[in-house]
Amino acid sequence: MVLFEREDDAHRFMRVLPRRLAKFGLMLNQAKTQLLRYGKQAAWQAIESGDKLPTFDFLGFTHYWGRSRTGKARLKRKTSKKRLRRALVDLKQWLRQERNARRLPQLWQAIGGKMRGHFNYFGVSDNSRALYQFERAVHNLLFKWLNRRSQRRSFTWDCFLRYMARFPLPRPRRLVSLFPVG
Repeated sequence: MVLFEREDDAHRFMRVLPRRLAKFGLMLNQAKTQLLRYGKQAAWQAIESGDKLPTFDFLGFTHYWGRSRTGKARLKRKTSKKRLRRALVDLKQWLRQERNARRLPQLWQAIGGKMRGHFNYFGVSDNSRALYQFERAVHNLLFKWLNRRSQRRSFTWDCFLRYMARFPLPRPRRLVSLFPVG
């Protein structure tokens, strides 16, 4: 990702970059390369006219423009839908394989570690909705796969909630504020 203040600098960079990479035997992936108008001025113009600015995914986050609590245009981030779906599919596969291989305390501890890792990576400003969505989905997957350990139900929902209250799993929280203080 390369950011420019002026549009003509960005166009000049896009003309020179393929030749520069060719010197090292590299090629630019045209499917992943795009030139976006993505600054505060563009954001304000889009907000005033009612248009939507394009979003882009980078490092597992979807970057988009929104408004701060004070009404200013601000770049925001949320967990990419693709990454959230992949994390839940991977967790589902893991639960399916490990539900009978581990005893409940060890399984619970491993799930806590997986949730903590997800929250540590994606726990940034403006991403709380996706973190709570992940937490709810993990609880539902746990309830589903723990009840498939034998022919009879292991947990009712009330019993499951009591177990969670007694042995709490990590909660989502913002670990990193992406906005400077002051």
